[in-house]
Amino acid sequence: MIRNKIVADGHYNLDTRFVSHVHTDHLNDIDASIKYMKRFIAHKATFDLLEALDIFVPKHSRIPLEYGAGYELGEDYIEILRAKHILGSAQLKYVSRDGSVIIYTGDFKEPGRGTEIYQEPDILISEATYGDPSYVRSFKDLAEDVLADLVTQLLSKGPIYVFAYYGKQQEVMDLLRRKGVVAPFIAPDKVYRLSKVAEAHGMKITDLFHESSKEALEIMRDGWFIYFTHPVQSPRIKLIRRVNQRSEIKAQSLYLTGWLFDTVYKSVNDNTYIFSFSDHADFHELIDYIEMSRPKIVIIDAFRSGEIGKKFAKEVKKRLGIEAIPLP
Repeated sequence: MIRNKIVADGHYNLDTRFVSHVHTDHLNDIDASIKYMKRFIAHKATFDLLEALDIFVPKHSRIPLEYGAGYELGEDYIEILRAKHILGSAQLKYVSRDGSVIIYTGDFKEPGRGTEIYQEPDILISEATYGDPSYVRSFKDLAEDVLADLVTQLLSKGPIYVFAYYGKQQEVMDLLRRKGVVAPFIAPDKVYRLSKVAEAHGMKITDLFHESSKEALEIMRDGWFIYFTHPVQSPRIKLIRRVNQRSEIKAQSLYLTGWLFDTVYKSVNDNTYIFSFSDHADFHELIDYIEMSRPKIVIIDAFRSGEIGKKFAKEVKKRLGIEAIPLP
């Protein structure tokens, strides 16, 4: 809750909610908000993605903004800033009538490059998913090229099943196309709908087929494709096992995670790989953001990061000399 005027990624007895992006942990109590709140502020792509997830914010309640665009909220002013995380991700800039500025980052990575940094806010509210000093990916600048090379290598053996969260799926689709991977993409219904939204908003996603389409069935019979699904879709795992049992062509499983730090990827067995690919800032990037922003006070979002957020607050004080408070 910011200045008793707006709630960021949560629900409260107020009129206005800001939605930074469509990941589940930032949609807490969204149904209650839709029922009771008057205004929803988000990037245009976020509203489109919500619809693809079957979350329908009434059109008269939507205030879709582009990056850098603002909205007057009574005597105060709000603006959304670019955040690199998933499609539509945004930070919130809140300017009170007295001129004080609060920045809410939401989730982000690549500060100063993909993620805009506002200089010298009065208060910075920061995420801290990877706020432990050991959570560092020294290879992160190489990850995109290594991922494209690995996918190309695995495609020479057979189809690939990619397990990743919403948003990350679409980022990787776009990445692979930009790196020259031309194998057709196949997806279940929800992933397909999210990916078509991403394509409509400029991401390079071509040759994408719904799993139940005639084209997809023919492609799967040929055995050369990349199938994108959610990591908790156990029926998909059973499908892979059936494919492996019935065909000489072995399906490859590729799990994308942000929780692998010691190497860019590793093999679990001959047909299963885990790859370090995150849509969050690692510890160094979190520190870099705060150092470049130079806020007067930092509030750490410990609701989502828990004990890691509390540890990160101590690191901010120790390394940067800036007051940092984990809340709640």
